[in-house]
Amino acid sequence: MVDVTKVFHILVTAERAEEILTNQIRRLIGSETRGISDASGFISSSDVFSREDVPPFDRSEVDGYALNHLSVVGAEEDSPRQVRVVGEVEIGEKSSREIKEGEAMYISTGAMIPRGADSVVMVEYATRSNDRVKVFRSVSPGENIAHAGSDFFMNEYLVRKGNLLSPESIALLASSGVGKVTVSSKLRVGIVSTGNELVKPGRRLKDGEIYDSNAYYFKSALAGTGFCECHLLGTVPDDKTSMQTFIKRNVGKYDLLISSGSTSAGFHDLLYEVVQELGGQMLFHGISIKPGKPSFAAAFDSCLFLGMPGFPLSAASVLRYIIIPAVLSAYGQVQDERIEVRLPFRINSEKGKDQIIPAIIGRSGRAYPIYGDSGSISRLAYADGFVLIRDSKNYYQRDETVPFFPLTPGKRDVLFIGSNDPLIERVLFDSSKAPTIINAGSWGGVEAIRLGEADVSGVHLLKNGEYNTFLLSEYRERKFVMLRGFSRSQGIISRDGTSTFSQILGKKLIFVNRNRGSGTRDLIDGEIELEMGSNFSKDRIRGYFWEAKSHAAVAKAIEQGRGDAGVSLEFYAKILNLKFHKIRDENYDLMMQEDFYRSKNGKKFVSKLRESTRYGREFPGYTFPKNIGEPIE
Repeated sequence: MVDVTKVFHILVTAERAEEILTNQIRRLIGSETRGISDASGFISSSDVFSREDVPPFDRSEVDGYALNHLSVVGAEEDSPRQVRVVGEVEIGEKSSREIKEGEAMYISTGAMIPRGADSVVMVEYATRSNDRVKVFRSVSPGENIAHAGSDFFMNEYLVRKGNLLSPESIALLASSGVGKVTVSSKLRVGIVSTGNELVKPGRRLKDGEIYDSNAYYFKSALAGTGFCECHLLGTVPDDKTSMQTFIKRNVGKYDLLISSGSTSAGFHDLLYEVVQELGGQMLFHGISIKPGKPSFAAAFDSCLFLGMPGFPLSAASVLRYIIIPAVLSAYGQVQDERIEVRLPFRINSEKGKDQIIPAIIGRSGRAYPIYGDSGSISRLAYADGFVLIRDSKNYYQRDETVPFFPLTPGKRDVLFIGSNDPLIERVLFDSSKAPTIINAGSWGGVEAIRLGEADVSGVHLLKNGEYNTFLLSEYRERKFVMLRGFSRSQGIISRDGTSTFSQILGKKLIFVNRNRGSGTRDLIDGEIELEMGSNFSKDRIRGYFWEAKSHAAVAKAIEQGRGDAGVSLEFYAKILNLKFHKIRDENYDLMMQEDFYRSKNGKKFVSKLRESTRYGREFPGYTFPKNIGEPIE
């Protein structure tokens, strides 16, 4: 048996992994002959030359009269020249008559120029009466004629080997009479998800189950390259026999097999071992990046097997940063779209691995990292791309530049960074078709506004008995306005009616805390000190270091029995049928950049904020002041 643990820790860099995969994919790319009607988007696998001159004959570019230019020398509006019409040339015909001086033939656009004619008078500059035509403008030799080969000549390059066949390329081939072309075949990709807990979207979840998202992400992202024909192969349980059966059944059917699943060392050891037992040559096992380290690649004679992490962000990082660039490189379509962007604040690097962090481009053009765990799929949905934090230095300072790899950008009407709230999300989507919402806590929102990154931030920060207004005095040289929002009830939620922190401590209940930097965390710490004393050691509360990142996450943990008590909104207690003990009503207000406040999108946001009173019944625990949406001075 292979010493898997040892091999797993022989890591390759991201650059080396991409190089290995590029070479492996290149060897798997075949060729096929396709009709040009079905060849757009494929890569030409050979040089293609024109078979004909295009156009293949001299043809008229206008409707008019074909003649020798000498017949109308000196023709002007007040002294026209008269010539005799001796026939007509239609499209698709060849005239057998030769044009002599003083003669003309009516000719349609695109028709073949008759012998003896060297120019065409536009019909707009002539009047005809029976077989006579008066011409009011002279012409020069070759005027209004497209000569044979004027577009391209016989045996001229139409498409070079390795070129992408665009719609324009297809038109070029068709115009030269090329009906078929040899192209590089698309990769046949089989995609499988591993894990006993995975459920296909559309089904109802049971306890412990999650929906499979990786397979659908892989398929859409790889198909988006234009070079992959992807097939979803379902899920495979976490056992050796099932994995063996799957690999034996599919390794000969597909050029590329991609699996994602559990990231536990035991499972990866198992899959690694199965692949080797079935003849796969391990190319690497582990990439020195975060997230995405537990990835491996193995080569079979006619197939490449990629083992990917199960966490969505980890898998997506490897796919976007390594696998898709390798596919494009293998097809000769190198697209290094990286740019250099500034960071909005200091970021520490990690020794021994590069960090790939989803980020949005803020108002100032800086790349604002979207932090979270590697299981977060929403970070991808909002991200404009990835920043790359190299391990070659200990940290990056604010405004230092780092590489940025753009994803397909969407149109953003408003960028919100601040405290999580379900009602403000409703307002944002009412006022905007494409908002980006980053839940970074109240203090994260304040910093995003101060740095000029966000358009809007939601805050609920308590100081000296007042909510939020202290920010106006602390930031005197400000370029933001603060708008009155709404009030909401915060309190202890539980299944059994727990109402104090003393009860949480005495009953040894599991407490679900909020993340540092959030206004709710400030409230929690203040309430604990008020009730238990300033010298009380908060870590005596069981679960104090369990930090949930939203009000909903706190409530859901309690509803599912993973925790016993936490501080959240009355709104979520009502939705999940939990007990609620009110601590206080808090003001949730909005900070807005001044120029956004005056903009069309800003005015629409303020209008929808004022109209949010209509959601009162849907949002229990919320109250709406008369001055909602008005600036706070």
